Amino acid sequence: MTDRVVVQDIAETSSKPTPGSELPEFQGEVLSRASFGASAATFTPETAIAPVPPNLAANWLAESLAYPWPPIDAPAFLIEVLRRDTASSAIVATGMDAFGDQPWPDAQRGVFAFRHDWAEPLVERLEWQTSVVRLASGNESRQARRRVPGRLLTYKVGNARQSDALVADWLADHLGKTAWWPLPQYAVHLTQSAERGALALDVSDADWRHFGPPAAALRLTNDGVQGWQSDERWVLIIAADGWQVAQLSDVESDLLWLAEPLARAAGAGSSVMPLMWGCAVDPADLTQWVPGMVGGSATATITPAQTPDMDVLDDPWLDEIPVWPDGNWRDDPAAAVAGVITRQDFSPADPWVRRDDPWPATTFQRRYLASTPEEIEIWRARLWRTQGRLEAFWLPDGLAPVLWVTAEADPEDGFLRVTGDDVSAFWHRPAACLIVHPDGTRQYVLTATCHLDQGGVLVLRSGLDEWVPEGSRVIRLSRCRLDHDAVELYWHSPALVEITLTARQLPEPRGNDRQTYEGE
Repeated sequence: MTDRVVVQDIAETSSKPTPGSELPEFQGEVLSRASFGASAATFTPETAIAPVPPNLAANWLAESLAYPWPPIDAPAFLIEVLRRDTASSAIVATGMDAFGDQPWPDAQRGVFAFRHDWAEPLVERLEWQTSVVRLASGNESRQARRRVPGRLLTYKVGNARQSDALVADWLADHLGKTAWWPLPQYAVHLTQSAERGALALDVSDADWRHFGPPAAALRLTNDGVQGWQSDERWVLIIAADGWQVAQLSDVESDLLWLAEPLARAAGAGSSVMPLMWGCAVDPADLTQWVPGMVGGSATATITPAQTPDMDVLDDPWLDEIPVWPDGNWRDDPAAAVAGVITRQDFSPADPWVRRDDPWPATTFQRRYLASTPEEIEIWRARLWRTQGRLEAFWLPDGLAPVLWVTAEADPEDGFLRVTGDDVSAFWHRPAACLIVHPDGTRQYVLTATCHLDQGGVLVLRSGLDEWVPEGSRVIRLSRCRLDHDAVELYWHSPALVEITLTARQLPEPRGNDRQTYEGE
C-alpha cells in the first residue's frame, strides 16, 4: 500500500449536470486536493462549475487552479480562463470587426479609395513653425520650432461620379481615425494586365523615393532628422472593376514587386498609388448634385514627407544667402506696402499718428510653375532649406527699373556706369543686383548707392567675378524671407505644380546682426 502509484484520482466527477449542456465532456472537481507525493502532470480543480445553456463550447475552464499546492509539478496551470460565456460576446466581436474598434495592431483600418478629380488641383500643404522677434535695429531674430513640416492633402472627390457615392458615409465613419490615404500625385499605371496571384506589376516610370514607408518615427540625430528607415511599403490599386491594397517588397523603375500574391486581377491602365497613414480632422463640405451623388473636398493630415535630396539645388549664393529665381510675370505679380501705425483720435483736431516700425515692410507676391519632376524636386529642396519664415534669400523685386551698362567694367573698378530712368531714386539704399551679360552669363554683386557723374554710376559693395561687357542688364535684388510658414503646392497634374509665395523684404543687417554665436 505504501508503494502504490495512482495514475488518476477522480473525486466527485459530476455532482449535477446542468440541463441543456451538450459538452462532450463535463468534469466537476476533478481533483479536489492532491495527495502527498503525487506527480500529476495536469491539475485542474473545478474544471466546470455550471455551464450556461445553450453553451456548446468544446472545453470550458473556470477557476482551473486557484493556487498551486506543493508538491504538484504541473507544467502549466490556468487561472479563471473563462468565467461565463454569453451571447453578447459574439455581438461585440462582430461590432469590432465592422467599425474597426479593435485594439491595435489587430484593428482594421479604412482606406480612402476614392479617385481624385483632376479637374481641380490636388492641394499639398507644408506647415513649418517659426518664432519671429523684431530687434531694435530693425532686423529680426528667427527661431525654428518645427524641423519637419506638417503635411496635409486636400482631395477633390465626387463631382457627380457614381463610384464616389459613399464618400460622405466613409468620411462620417472615419473622421478623426487613422486610415490609409493615397498620394495621387505619385500614381503610376500598369502597362500590362496583372493576373491573380502575380508577384510583380509592370508599371511605367516608378520612382522609389515616392514609394516610402507609410509611417515615420521621427527623431533628431547628429546626421539630421531620421525615422523613414522602414522597409514597409503599401500601395492602392484602382482598376475599372474595383480596388485592392497590396504590400511591396521592392521598387524598380518598371516593376513593382509584391510581398504577397495579388488578390485579384488588375487590367492594363490601372492606377497604383502609394499609401500613407493619415487622419481627417477638418469637417468636409460636400455638395449634393442628385440623390446618390455628391461632390466636394476632403482634407487629411498624413505622414510627413522624407527629406528631399539637397544636392539637386544649384542656386547661387551672395552674402551667405541663396538667390532665388524670379516668378512668372504672366500671372500678375504684386507688391504690398504695410506698416505698424499707432493712431489716437480723441478730439476734433487732427489725429496723432506714429509709425512704430521705421523700416521697410514691403511684401512681394510671386507664382512659380514646376513642369518637370526635376523642377518639382528642386522646389521641394528649396522650400525645405528655407523652412517657412526661418531662412532669408535674395529675390528680384521688380520695383526698380532695369539698368543698362554703358561702359565695359573691370573687376577692379568697384563701380558700374549705367543708364536708366530715375537711377538715384531707386538705387539709393544698400541692396544687391543681378548682372546679365549679352551672352546670358550671370553674376551677382552687392550694391551701395547710385549717383550722377557724367551719367549714372552704381557703386558696388562686393567685387566682380569677371569683366562686365557693355549692354549688360542690371536687375535689383532685395533681401527677403517668406511671410508665411505654410506653403501650398497646387498639383494640376503629376508633372505640373503651381506654387504661390509671399516674400517679405528685410532690412540690411546692422551692428551685430551678422554675428552668429555658437557654443563649443
